[in-house]
Amino acid sequence: MGATYTYLIADLRGGDILDELPLSGVTFDKKLNDTGSLRAQLYVGDPEIRVREPRLLTEPGRTAVYVDRDGELLWGGIVWTSRYSGASNVLELGAADLLSYFEHRLVLDPEDPTAGVPLAGDQLAVARSLVTGAQSHPGGDLGIVFTGAESSGVTRTVTYSPGDLKPVADALRDLANADDGFDFTVDVRYGESGEPQRFLRFGFPRLGQPGAPYVWEYGANLVDYVWPSDAASMATRVLAPGGAPVVTDPTALTAGWPLLDAQVSPSDTTDAAMLDAQVKGELAARRRPVVLPELTVRADLDPVVGSYSVGDDARIVIDDPFFAGEQLDVTVRILGLEVTPGDDAGQEQVTLTVAPFLEQS
Repeated sequence: MGATYTYLIADLRGGDILDELPLSGVTFDKKLNDTGSLRAQLYVGDPEIRVREPRLLTEPGRTAVYVDRDGELLWGGIVWTSRYSGASNVLELGAADLLSYFEHRLVLDPEDPTAGVPLAGDQLAVARSLVTGAQSHPGGDLGIVFTGAESSGVTRTVTYSPGDLKPVADALRDLANADDGFDFTVDVRYGESGEPQRFLRFGFPRLGQPGAPYVWEYGANLVDYVWPSDAASMATRVLAPGGAPVVTDPTALTAGWPLLDAQVSPSDTTDAAMLDAQVKGELAARRRPVVLPELTVRADLDPVVGSYSVGDDARIVIDDPFFAGEQLDVTVRILGLEVTPGDDAGQEQVTLTVAPFLEQS
């Protein structure tokens, strides 16, 4: 018997569950250090749905939506868009996970929005201060609490000016993507009272499950895969804004690669150590063509969806002539997962995007 999906509608600020709706055509995803999304439809021609005033119930910008699979929350986020067609009586909903809220919040002092926000200390403390500050403004508290790693031993110094107009989510990503950075993701789960709770989970040096990696084998629980390779964003020399510091991959020319330049985005810090970390982090991510495999896996076979999350390790076993007659057996990390619950006779399916690993040479 297939899994049962339930879609809960809640008040964004208060968190109270308002209703349960029979959404269809649902697809949702979750990403490491980034924002996930949800797309869904609601048929409002049904009198039982129409009487519940779905237009107001799903009002964008103030409505939260949760995805429950067999009594476990897999996803939670904010309805940002809706589109109704009178001809089909279908309301289309677009949502993004709770990190998206901080894409709509700027780094500003809650006491004086015209003042700068200087932050210094352990990078995880800086990250928590960014979110705590955002939730300290009137009307800005979504009840998101912190879990996971508490310290990293890595010190950062950054100052955000009101003129920077820096979204809190971008500031978090900048810290996470720097050399010796950290991982983060937004989780939702039921609390003791049965109400959904919201968490920002940190990991240092990374998120991931303890113990052995989850295993997917082609022909068994791995249904299909796509194996792209992309050198369009490759760089063997990376510069900070203004031209310094400069970091070069000393092995690239020896291995036969051409010199390829890139510049990191303008920074919010003049701290030399932070600038150096950002440049080194950029080079580490771009020094070779990037492979971002996409794996289509069975949601109902071990490991079942919900037992793993972004940041976890995955072992991929593929026997295919594409790999020069050798069986591919590699361990990578789950960077993103997209779930299609499957309506009626449709099969529940998950697409995993696994960590970029660099073509070796």
